[in-house]
Amino acid sequence: MKKGILFVLLALLAACSTTSKAASLPEDKFLVIAHRGASAYAPEHSLLSYGLAVQMEADYIELDVHMTKDGELVSMHDSIVHTPNGNKTVAQVEFQELKDIQRESSYDGKLPVSFPLDFDSLRIVSTEEIFSYFQDDVNYYIELKTPASYPGIEEALLGQLLEFGLLPLDDADMPKVILQSFDAISLKKIHEQEQAIPLIQLYSAKNETMLTKKRLGKVAKYASGIGIDKTVATEELVKTAHEEGLHVHPFTVNEEKDIKHMIEIGADGIFTDVPDVAVKVLKEFQED
Repeated sequence: MKKGILFVLLALLAACSTTSKAASLPEDKFLVIAHRGASAYAPEHSLLSYGLAVQMEADYIELDVHMTKDGELVSMHDSIVHTPNGNKTVAQVEFQELKDIQRESSYDGKLPVSFPLDFDSLRIVSTEEIFSYFQDDVNYYIELKTPASYPGIEEALLGQLLEFGLLPLDDADMPKVILQSFDAISLKKIHEQEQAIPLIQLYSAKNETMLTKKRLGKVAKYASGIGIDKTVATEELVKTAHEEGLHVHPFTVNEEKDIKHMIEIGADGIFTDVPDVAVKVLKEFQED
């Protein structure tokens, strides 16, 4: 997209923003977030992984977004790429190089997922390809990975979301888009441009001491929730976060007993590699 068009789109997007409050998330709804897609069954962040997650009735598919040397937004977790010419950062390679990386899958094909002819559903894909394929038929939970390494990534992502009709968000109970990052500066930058997008402040397990009531109160000024390691998720922490108006989404929760525990302590959703298992456990819990 040309810079002039992107500027106009973002200006229109900003004009739609009418509040500085953090956006709201669904109440009384436990979210099943497909961590890198249904990544227990297919290569993470592949179109197959995302397609399986949709078939498994996940509420959201999670994208990890980086920016390549030629300015393409791509969905992949690691910032380091293993190439025939040695290890490089995503910012040092062009998208075509990433597309050429071969990946394999042992998926048994029990769930039908169809893709365009001649499309490699296992390869690394761009956000544009993901949005083009799924359109607004799914909900997106997107992480900006090390955004300080990619100047302009926030504007580029917002521009794409607007281009594909995923913004501005409507008043539906389930936001079409949720954005997350460990980088508070990046989240605040997005909040200034589009207050209607729910934002999630991520914390690693080593930053557990930062999860104080005072700090969470500050986070609530721009974020709608926090994403935390499952090992630090407690009923007391969930209660404190809720008191500050923040939802809690622990990661990465795959065992049935752990999924049930997160529901019991009042978490608002989980990131999981096995969305089919999470959906099953949630249904059984609700039936009890």
